[in-house]
Amino acid sequence: MRQAPPVGVTISGDGPWRAAQAVLAGCAAASLFGWLTLALDGGAAWALPAATIGAGVAAVAMWLWQAARPMSLQWDGQAWRAGGAAGEVRVMLDLDAWMLLQWRPTEGAERWLALSAAEAGPAWHALRTALHSPAGAPSPRPARVD
Repeated sequence: MRQAPPVGVTISGDGPWRAAQAVLAGCAAASLFGWLTLALDGGAAWALPAATIGAGVAAVAMWLWQAARPMSLQWDGQAWRAGGAAGEVRVMLDLDAWMLLQWRPTEGAERWLALSAAEAGPAWHALRTALHSPAGAPSPRPARVD
């Protein structure tokens, strides 16, 4: 079995992925604050303002907390490396022009990586090939006959 060729990309961690995280945090906070206001008998008149304020605060907090942290992701033909550390990468969502990856370093906390074809550029096809190919053991060298 042939292995995927070496490939490397830099993932910026900015843009649509960061905005999506802020929107999701805002939606969750809006639901919580709206429900909490109604549950504490704050009345329907206060539920919408509370939900709006909670959503805004949570979205801004998530935007600031999830600052862009660029990371290089590399496949050397045998192992994955990200940010200089060895580990395992799994494709969690592949939408053809956009992927969500889960990075699990051998030491340290896991990280979610979002990558688009536009960001990867010409390395996109090779990266997708490496991500979807099985990472088998390197093929043994033929025995030397004297």
